[in-house]
Order: sequence, then structure tokens, then C-alpha cells
Amino acid sequence: MRFNYDLLPGERLTFDEIALRYAQQHPEEKALTVRGLLSPSTSYRTLRIRAVFASEESNSPLEDLLFISDDNERKNYLRRFEHYLKSQQPFAYFRRSEASRDALWQVMGDSRVYAMIDPHSATAQNLLASRGYQLVLMREDEDDAYWQLFDPQSHPCFPLSRRIQFMVVLSTPLHKAPTAVMAGMEVGRRVKTRVFQRASQAEFLAAVKARYGGCVMTGTRLTDRHSWPWVEACHIDTRENEEGSLADNSADNGLFLRSDLQRLFINKLISIDGESGQIRFHPDAETRQSISPYYQALEGQVCALWDQVPPATRQRLRVSA
Repeated sequence: MRFNYDLLPGERLTFDEIALRYAQQHPEEKALTVRGLLSPSTSYRTLRIRAVFASEESNSPLEDLLFISDDNERKNYLRRFEHYLKSQQPFAYFRRSEASRDALWQVMGDSRVYAMIDPHSATAQNLLASRGYQLVLMREDEDDAYWQLFDPQSHPCFPLSRRIQFMVVLSTPLHKAPTAVMAGMEVGRRVKTRVFQRASQAEFLAAVKARYGGCVMTGTRLTDRHSWPWVEACHIDTRENEEGSLADNSADNGLFLRSDLQRLFINKLISIDGESGQIRFHPDAETRQSISPYYQALEGQVCALWDQVPPATRQRLRVSA
């Protein structure tokens, strides 16, 4: 016997109706939210997924595929989806089509993670090609790749090309078992390194910013009046671990420097003496001549925020000298 609080695959409901029925089914759970793709929208302490809310605009007309962008340490999407791939626990899944004018969500039913794939991989291209779609790399910079998905009629599916970190293939009651991809497939080291490094970089930036609040060398304060970062965080020791990530991403391995001075520091043209806090320039005479006299005037001066530099950071400066 069906009760009015069931969430039946194929039904179209408002979010309020979904939230009410879910609460009746799971009285011990927290309420559903629709602030992001996953509910809860953030979960950096646990790996819980109560529900997925995917709109066609951000996830294409392909209902059993999710295109993941902007993952970070608070959203924790990669680890959460990975956990559900390995455990094969179900979660509620809802879709909203682009043509839906009444803000109704279609109930896709209890779904599971079938596979996770790298958008750069042949598997991703083969999977999409088997359905008449094509994922095209539009541009790529040092950190990000921007993609556009084209449907069988060569129409773009995304309003703008977008960064895609990884793809999630779902198994749902409304779809046949996915083909052209192996069940249980996980993303490789390349994707994990990029996602985790981006997440840890955001945490590193926040910690260094909170510690100094201005350029260590000159005291220049962080300003939000410009569209570019006037003061930026950078690492002292940039060695990598076996996974290709920075070996030391702690705030003690960071400095907050004015953008122009940061570039000189990264390129070893300028340094800070770990004992005295004095600013030093490259000892090579020819290299020094290439540095503007404007910067050379800083040589020998003690960093304006040297008193805020902790012993652990001073030790790293000594080792890097």
C-alpha cells in the first residue's frame, strides 16, 4: 500500500512537497536543502548525501550524468561521491528540466553512484558519443579546463563553457544500466590532485590572510577595492609529495606579499633573512641589474610585519636561503 508521503519515481513535485515527504519518511534526519547540487550542500566533516538536486541548465539533458564544478573543502563532493560509489548506499535524486516553468522537480527515485570519470578520459568521450553527445575542451589554463557539451544537433548544452572537475554516472530506477563505462570506475590521481589541491589552497590562503592581513615586507594592507589581488599568499617551500601536491601546505610555510614582490620572491630574485627579517636581493650582479631601482631600495630593510612571523616560518626561510 502506497502512502501520500512516498516519493515515487516519475512524480513531479515542488521542493516543499519533497521536503515534507522526506521528513515524514526520515524523521530522524535533518531537513533537505536545495542550496546546491547535494543536500546537505556542505559536508566537510562527514560524507553524508541525503539527496541530489540537479537542474538541466547545469547538468545537461542527460539525466543519469552529473558534471561537477567548483568542488572545495566545504562541499567535499569528490570524497562524498567516492564514499557512495564504494558503499553503494542509495540517496534520493531529483531533476528539474530547463523547460519547467512551474519549478517542479521530477523524482528520479533512490539512486546510486555507478562510476566516476575524468572528463579528459577516453571513457568520458566514448560514453557521451554512445548517446550522440560530444564534450569539447574549449580552453585550458594552468589550473582549469573549460568544456562545452554539444547535443546530437550540435547545440551547446551549457550557457557558457564551464570548468568540469569530474563526472558522476548514476544508476536510477528510471534508466537502464549505463553502457560504455565500467561499474565502480573511480577518477584517477590527476583529478584527485587537482580537486584536493584547490581545496587545500583555499584553506591555506584563508589561514595566511588571517595571520598577516597585509604584505609581510611592506605592510601594505589587503584591499578589496580592486578586481585583482593586491596582496597574495605564496609558499616558501614549494617541494611536492609523491601525489604531486605541495608537501607542506601549512600557514607556517606561507607568506602574504604584495603581488609584485610575490613574483620576485617566487622567482628567487628577492628573499627574507630568516634570522634578522631583512630583505635581500639575488647576489648575482647581472641579475640585480635587471631589478628596478624601485625595488632595490628595499634591500636591507627589516620586513614591516616581521614581529608577526612565527618561529616555524622563520625556520623555513632559513632553510630556503
